[in-house]
Amino acid sequence: MKGATFQGVEKVSVVDVAKPSIHGADEVLIKVTLSAVCGSDLHAYHGRIPMAAGELLGHEFVGVVEEAGSGVKRFKPGDRVVASFYIACGHCTLCRKGWFNECENLATFGFGRVLGGLGGGQAEYIVVPMADQSMEPIPAGMTDEQAIFVGDILATGMFAAERAEIKPGDAVAVVGAGPVGLMATMCAQLFGPAHVFAIDMVDSRLEIAQELGGTPINSSRVNAIEAVEDQTGGIGADSSIEAVGVPSSIDTAMRCVRGGGTISMVGVPSELNGDFPYYMFWEKSLTFRCGRCNVQRYMRPLLDLIAAGRLHPEKIISHRMKLDDAEEAYRMFAAREATKIVLTP
Repeated sequence: MKGATFQGVEKVSVVDVAKPSIHGADEVLIKVTLSAVCGSDLHAYHGRIPMAAGELLGHEFVGVVEEAGSGVKRFKPGDRVVASFYIACGHCTLCRKGWFNECENLATFGFGRVLGGLGGGQAEYIVVPMADQSMEPIPAGMTDEQAIFVGDILATGMFAAERAEIKPGDAVAVVGAGPVGLMATMCAQLFGPAHVFAIDMVDSRLEIAQELGGTPINSSRVNAIEAVEDQTGGIGADSSIEAVGVPSSIDTAMRCVRGGGTISMVGVPSELNGDFPYYMFWEKSLTFRCGRCNVQRYMRPLLDLIAAGRLHPEKIISHRMKLDDAEEAYRMFAAREATKIVLTP
């Protein structure tokens, strides 16, 4: 089969690799019908996650079950499914507490042995272990493009919005209008805020944010913190969502909220350590929440919201390409020439 593989820093190649097969009773074999390039993939692309040459990439994918292990209860061959970007066992202490994102047996698709040794979704086939806990069926009539982001960035956007404690009439600042920030902008609307400010430096992304109900602020032209204060009577936002993970955006997310406000950070940190403004948090009585998304908790409700016409995640797709063009897709995405790219095998 064909698969997009890591071949070194900023080197991706589509090559022929062995078709995977199921070995465990809890596994399913998926024929991939659509995959996507994610911002998290760039951590591997730029060498921040130490993958080995030849390992398969990709963790956002949908497809059709081709074969199911004897222990799989929820899925059968022919079912259309969307998978979480990581697998969770469902029976460890933290899974039983509902924190699937902290599963003691967690492994992530598309990052090689360093993050669990699973295959990658930017391929023609993939094996999903712990399938009953790690996938959801796609409702009849829903397209692959509508469903694919439920397993990662849409769930992350909802996770961020929920943990921001948005209340009706609130002002919310979303720092970063990349794919995750755009999903957070969309999901924030469900909580009834008066304003959702979308902060970024790329006009094309801010245009999409505006289409999704956000108020665009281009931080390359204005001081974003002052712009938020100007539109909130000098007080600042009630909450902020940080969707990038770099120190400058984290700082903006912290400083644009009012006293007593909440910061919800879902951007994957670009640094393992950094300074934390303890005094500012104490002085302003701020609440800070962060973490990897608890995807399994959100997948089914999000599919229901899409089916009801309340969420339209496919609107952020800017480019539709073939899997054979994955090398160019990565180049474009890394260069910010695309908002979101999906790949068809």
